[in-house]
Amino acid sequence: MNANEMGSFFENMGMMIKAGITPSEAVGLLKEESDDAGRSQAAYDSMTADMSTGSSLADAMKNSKAFPDYAVDMIGASEYTGKLEGTLFHLSDYYRTEHSMRNTFVSAVRYPIILLFMVIAVLIAMLAIVFPAFYGVYNNLTGSLASSSMSYINVSFTLCKVLMVIMIILVILLLIGVFMWRGGKAAAVRNLLSKIRTFRLLFDNLDLYRFTSCFDMFISSGEMQDEAVVKSMAVAESEGLRKKLNNCVEKMRAGLSFSQAASEEKLYDPINNRMLIPAERSGMLDSILRKILTNLKDNNEAYVARIANTVEPLLTGFLMITLGLMLISLMVPLIGIMNSIG
Repeated sequence: MNANEMGSFFENMGMMIKAGITPSEAVGLLKEESDDAGRSQAAYDSMTADMSTGSSLADAMKNSKAFPDYAVDMIGASEYTGKLEGTLFHLSDYYRTEHSMRNTFVSAVRYPIILLFMVIAVLIAMLAIVFPAFYGVYNNLTGSLASSSMSYINVSFTLCKVLMVIMIILVILLLIGVFMWRGGKAAAVRNLLSKIRTFRLLFDNLDLYRFTSCFDMFISSGEMQDEAVVKSMAVAESEGLRKKLNNCVEKMRAGLSFSQAASEEKLYDPINNRMLIPAERSGMLDSILRKILTNLKDNNEAYVARIANTVEPLLTGFLMITLGLMLISLMVPLIGIMNSIG
């Protein structure tokens, strides 16, 4: 299941569990309501068959192979501690947010691709229509242009072709990146984009958001802190974050709490790190983790907006400058002709 499908599944399960429906009955109802013949329906079929023979929700989810391991572990821990309802709603919020952030990022990438297509269309129109029209007008008026005047158009014509080739290459690279991302090669695209500072900050912040969200859910479902960190590491993709988390686990197993280990490893920014220790000592770790999640989500949106607000003006400005240079190169010979006539 994708993030949107899992968000819907966990939300519906949470509402039915809250209403007093058993997990096996809830899965059966979702199966009846589902009109998807793809992965979702196959998952419901598998889970219904398993739960009808007495399997737990976590075991049925694991056997369906439609859910990530950390989600299965969270459900298993919550079933053991009796916190299934809250964990289901936690998972629903997590996947809804994941889906929303993914859509925001895709939208930020989609607009530059559309704008590049517009630039290419303008350049093609210039090469196929505008330049030939001006060549014909000038030849009809003068028979032939002076070499100095003609050079403006030739340079402009060549520049236009070069720019169009560059734009086409950029579009092809972007489309290849999109297909690679959707085709299971997101890591390669991520490594390439991480060479740009803003993208690197965005990916690091996304990893930290995913980890914190999973850690919060594991803690809420009754998992021990060190085990919660270990299981939540599954969502971390960057090596830097994984190294910090491994160090945190070692320090926690040596006797430190999560807040102390996170503060020593500088897992979060200084403001969030300072909030963790007093929050944990006062029994408010859950509320502070949710506050940190809000801050990280705001940072994600800010990074995406920064990328979009940087790319859009650059491409728009490039389009305007290109058109201006093309028009100037076409008008200069005409002005020279008019001056000679006058």
